[in-house]
Amino acid sequence: MKVGFIGLGSLGAGIAHRIAQSGFDLVACDVSAAALAAFEEPGVELTSDAIATAERVDVLCVCVRMDADLEALTADGALFRALGDGGLLIIHSTVSPPLARAVAEQAKGFGVDVIDAGVSGGSPAALKGELSIYIGGEDQAIERARPLLQSYAKSMLVLGPVGRGMEGKLLNNLVSIANYGMSAAILDLGQKLGFEREALRQALMAGSAESFALKAVPGLLRPEGAVAMRQLLGKDVDHARELAPAADPSMAALLDAAQSMLDRLTRLAANA
Repeated sequence: MKVGFIGLGSLGAGIAHRIAQSGFDLVACDVSAAALAAFEEPGVELTSDAIATAERVDVLCVCVRMDADLEALTADGALFRALGDGGLLIIHSTVSPPLARAVAEQAKGFGVDVIDAGVSGGSPAALKGELSIYIGGEDQAIERARPLLQSYAKSMLVLGPVGRGMEGKLLNNLVSIANYGMSAAILDLGQKLGFEREALRQALMAGSAESFALKAVPGLLRPEGAVAMRQLLGKDVDHARELAPAADPSMAALLDAAQSMLDRLTRLAANA
């Protein structure tokens, strides 16, 4: 199996490194010269040409940042034509479920199978082969992809047809963002009560309040990264809003907490 990987950002580079280190023949692609220069892995072909990447491989993974990036890659069908009849496209980008389904429907006309495989865990987990992957697609396509996915996953949850993987990932992201908002809020409250913020955070981490969100939230609230973080988290919350009506009590509770995190990032970006 020869694998192509488009998108060597923080998460994408981690997955691509793991793929290469697991013995797969890899072509790595990014439009950024800096990303290509930073990717060092023996035997890996590097290119900035997505179509040339697709022409060389059997399985093509895509991990671009935004829906518009995936749309630009696939809009004219050239990527599927290059991948060819019998090719397999794996969407690792977090995009809207309707977009994942539209890409799969378009690819079908070229004989290309598509699975959407939302990933959770970040680059460190990818490098250790410990990502959680939420998968949608046809059984035969998933089985073809399984040896590859298993090289960087600790957990693979198959949820149904294409689009369901993105739905699972969006649920994961929505509760994560809501937890970030709640974690930041509890530290605000502690400060108002006279606690030193970092000392309180460490004390809470030693008790039943311990969580990934409480651990991660100081790093997420750095002024220099606020604009990019607001864009990425905001995209995921916007997609999650489409999963259920805002008046649904479960959705309302999650959206309130998630929106508090987005509002905080908006203020932080404005101040920065």
